[in-house]
Amino acid sequence: MKKFLAFLVVIIVLVGGYAVLISLYLPTSDTLQKADAIIVVSGGDTKGRTMHGIDLFEQNWAPKLIFSGAAADPNSASNAKVMMATAASRGVPTEDILLDEFSRDTKENASSTKSIAGSYKTIILVTSDYHQRRVSSEFKKEYGGSTRFINSPAKDKHWGRKTWFLTPYGWWISVTEPVKLLFSKVS
Repeated sequence: MKKFLAFLVVIIVLVGGYAVLISLYLPTSDTLQKADAIIVVSGGDTKGRTMHGIDLFEQNWAPKLIFSGAAADPNSASNAKVMMATAASRGVPTEDILLDEFSRDTKENASSTKSIAGSYKTIILVTSDYHQRRVSSEFKKEYGGSTRFINSPAKDKHWGRKTWFLTPYGWWISVTEPVKLLFSKVS
Protein backbone atom coordinates (compact mmCIF):
# COMPACT_ATOMS: atom_id res chain seq x y z
CA MET A 1 0.00 0.00 0.00
CA LYS A 2 2.87 2.38 0.82
CA LYS A 3 4.44 1.76 -2.58
CA PHE A 4 1.15 2.46 -4.28
CA LEU A 5 0.71 5.74 -2.37
CA ALA A 6 4.29 6.75 -3.15
CA PHE A 7 3.69 5.96 -6.81
CA LEU A 8 0.47 7.98 -6.75
CA VAL A 9 2.25 10.98 -5.18
CA VAL A 10 4.99 10.81 -7.83
CA ILE A 11 2.37 10.74 -10.60
CA ILE A 12 0.51 13.71 -9.09
CA VAL A 13 3.75 15.69 -8.74
CA LEU A 14 4.77 14.88 -12.34
CA VAL A 15 1.37 15.81 -13.76
CA GLY A 16 1.23 18.98 -11.67
CA GLY A 17 4.77 19.89 -12.69
CA TYR A 18 3.92 19.34 -16.34
CA ALA A 19 0.84 21.55 -16.00
CA VAL A 20 2.87 24.39 -14.52
CA LEU A 21 5.73 24.07 -17.02
CA ILE A 22 3.46 23.96 -20.09
CA SER A 23 1.45 26.93 -18.81
CA LEU A 24 4.67 28.92 -18.49
CA TYR A 25 6.46 27.70 -21.62
CA LEU A 26 3.98 27.62 -24.53
CA PRO A 27 2.63 31.19 -24.46
CA THR A 28 5.07 33.88 -25.53
CA SER A 29 4.39 37.56 -26.11
CA ASP A 30 6.33 40.70 -26.83
CA THR A 31 5.82 44.38 -26.13
CA LEU A 32 3.77 45.79 -29.00
CA GLN A 33 5.49 48.15 -31.42
CA LYS A 34 4.43 49.69 -34.71
CA ALA A 35 4.81 47.22 -37.56
CA ASP A 36 4.37 46.97 -41.32
CA ALA A 37 1.64 44.33 -41.02
CA ILE A 38 -0.30 42.05 -38.72
CA ILE A 39 -0.49 38.38 -39.75
CA VAL A 40 -3.36 36.42 -38.22
CA VAL A 41 -3.08 32.63 -38.49
CA SER A 42 -6.36 30.69 -38.48
CA GLY A 43 -7.05 27.51 -36.52
CA GLY A 44 -8.08 26.74 -32.96
CA ASP A 45 -10.22 29.68 -31.88
CA THR A 46 -10.14 31.41 -35.28
CA LYS A 47 -12.76 33.94 -34.23
CA GLY A 48 -10.75 34.97 -31.15
CA ARG A 49 -7.59 35.28 -33.24
CA THR A 50 -9.44 37.31 -35.87
CA MET A 51 -10.92 39.73 -33.34
CA HIS A 52 -7.51 40.25 -31.70
CA GLY A 53 -5.92 41.01 -35.07
CA ILE A 54 -8.70 43.46 -35.92
CA ASP A 55 -8.32 45.15 -32.52
CA LEU A 56 -4.59 45.62 -33.15
CA PHE A 57 -5.32 47.06 -36.61
CA GLU A 58 -7.92 49.44 -35.20
CA GLN A 59 -5.37 50.57 -32.59
CA ASN A 60 -3.07 51.50 -35.51
CA TRP A 61 -0.28 49.05 -34.72
CA ALA A 62 0.07 48.31 -38.45
CA PRO A 63 -1.44 49.54 -41.75
CA LYS A 64 -2.05 46.05 -43.22
CA LEU A 65 -3.87 42.94 -42.01
CA ILE A 66 -2.95 39.56 -43.49
CA PHE A 67 -5.27 36.63 -42.83
CA SER A 68 -3.84 33.16 -43.42
CA GLY A 69 -5.69 29.86 -43.59
CA ALA A 70 -7.38 27.43 -45.95
CA ALA A 71 -10.88 26.06 -45.52
CA ALA A 72 -11.32 22.87 -43.53
CA ASP A 73 -14.02 21.97 -46.08
CA PRO A 74 -12.79 22.52 -49.66
CA ASN A 75 -16.35 23.32 -50.75
CA SER A 76 -16.62 26.34 -48.46
CA ALA A 77 -14.92 29.71 -48.14
CA SER A 78 -11.37 29.72 -46.83
CA ASN A 79 -10.76 30.70 -43.22
CA ALA A 80 -8.84 33.72 -44.56
CA LYS A 81 -11.86 34.89 -46.56
CA VAL A 82 -14.20 34.44 -43.57
CA MET A 83 -11.72 36.38 -41.40
CA MET A 84 -11.67 39.16 -44.00
CA ALA A 85 -15.48 39.32 -44.01
CA THR A 86 -15.44 39.71 -40.23
CA ALA A 87 -12.86 42.50 -40.47
CA ALA A 88 -14.79 44.27 -43.23
CA SER A 89 -17.97 44.08 -41.13
CA ARG A 90 -16.03 45.85 -38.36
CA GLY A 91 -15.05 48.64 -40.76
CA VAL A 92 -11.56 47.57 -41.81
CA PRO A 93 -11.05 48.76 -45.41
CA THR A 94 -10.69 45.73 -47.70
CA GLU A 95 -7.77 47.40 -49.49
CA ASP A 96 -5.83 47.07 -46.21
CA ILE A 97 -6.47 43.31 -46.05
CA LEU A 98 -4.34 40.69 -47.78
CA LEU A 99 -5.18 36.99 -47.93
CA ASP A 100 -3.40 33.65 -47.95
CA GLU A 101 -6.26 31.22 -48.61
CA PHE A 102 -4.28 28.04 -49.19
CA SER A 103 -2.22 27.31 -46.06
CA ARG A 104 -3.29 24.13 -44.29
CA ASP A 105 -0.79 24.15 -41.42
CA THR A 106 1.63 26.38 -39.53
CA LYS A 107 4.58 25.71 -41.82
CA GLU A 108 2.47 26.61 -44.87
CA ASN A 109 1.21 29.76 -43.10
CA ALA A 110 4.81 30.92 -42.86
CA SER A 111 5.85 30.00 -46.40
CA SER A 112 2.69 31.30 -48.09
CA THR A 113 2.61 34.62 -46.30
CA LYS A 114 6.25 35.23 -47.18
CA SER A 115 5.21 35.80 -50.81
CA ILE A 116 2.78 38.47 -49.53
CA ALA A 117 4.82 40.03 -46.71
CA GLY A 118 8.40 39.05 -47.49
CA SER A 119 9.53 42.66 -47.95
CA TYR A 120 8.11 43.83 -44.61
CA LYS A 121 10.68 44.53 -41.90
CA THR A 122 8.42 44.20 -38.83
CA ILE A 123 5.36 41.96 -38.49
CA ILE A 124 3.01 41.33 -35.58
CA LEU A 125 2.06 37.64 -35.36
CA VAL A 126 -1.35 36.70 -33.97
CA THR A 127 -2.44 33.19 -33.07
CA SER A 128 -3.69 31.47 -29.92
CA ASP A 129 -1.45 31.71 -26.86
CA TYR A 130 -0.65 27.97 -26.80
CA HIS A 131 0.31 28.11 -30.53
CA GLN A 132 2.34 31.35 -30.43
CA ARG A 133 5.77 29.83 -29.75
CA ARG A 134 5.51 27.42 -32.71
CA VAL A 135 4.17 30.09 -35.06
CA SER A 136 7.03 32.38 -34.09
CA SER A 137 9.56 29.59 -34.68
CA GLU A 138 8.16 28.66 -38.11
CA PHE A 139 7.96 32.27 -39.31
CA LYS A 140 11.50 33.10 -38.16
CA LYS A 141 12.79 29.98 -39.89
CA GLU A 142 10.96 30.81 -43.14
CA TYR A 143 11.66 34.55 -43.32
CA GLY A 144 15.21 34.45 -42.00
CA GLY A 145 16.75 37.36 -40.15
CA SER A 146 15.47 40.09 -42.46
CA THR A 147 12.09 40.38 -40.68
CA ARG A 148 11.47 41.08 -37.00
CA PHE A 149 8.43 39.38 -35.50
CA ILE A 150 6.41 40.66 -32.56
CA ASN A 151 4.30 38.02 -30.79
CA SER A 152 0.82 39.10 -29.75
CA PRO A 153 -1.21 36.03 -28.75
CA ALA A 154 -4.99 36.02 -28.67
CA LYS A 155 -6.84 34.47 -25.76
CA ASP A 156 -8.24 31.12 -26.83
CA LYS A 157 -11.65 29.92 -25.64
CA HIS A 158 -10.34 26.33 -25.52
CA TRP A 159 -7.01 26.86 -23.74
CA GLY A 160 -6.10 29.20 -20.91
CA ARG A 161 -2.87 29.30 -18.93
CA LYS A 162 -4.71 28.70 -15.67
CA THR A 163 -7.50 26.39 -16.86
CA TRP A 164 -6.33 24.16 -19.73
CA PHE A 165 -5.88 21.12 -17.50
CA LEU A 166 -9.59 21.13 -16.64
CA THR A 167 -10.71 19.78 -20.04
CA PRO A 168 -9.70 16.82 -22.20
CA TYR A 169 -9.22 19.19 -25.17
CA GLY A 170 -6.89 21.34 -23.06
CA TRP A 171 -4.83 18.25 -22.28
CA TRP A 172 -4.84 17.25 -25.95
CA ILE A 173 -3.43 20.65 -26.97
CA SER A 174 -0.92 20.66 -24.11
CA VAL A 175 0.42 17.25 -25.04
CA THR A 176 0.44 17.64 -28.85
CA GLU A 177 1.66 21.25 -29.14
CA PRO A 178 5.07 20.62 -27.48
CA VAL A 179 5.54 17.60 -29.77
CA LYS A 180 4.69 19.71 -32.83
CA LEU A 181 7.07 22.41 -31.60
CA LEU A 182 9.84 19.85 -31.21
CA PHE A 183 9.28 18.53 -34.76
CA SER A 184 9.23 22.13 -36.02
CA LYS A 185 12.62 22.78 -34.43
CA VAL A 186 14.28 19.64 -35.81
CA SER A 187 12.84 19.73 -39.33
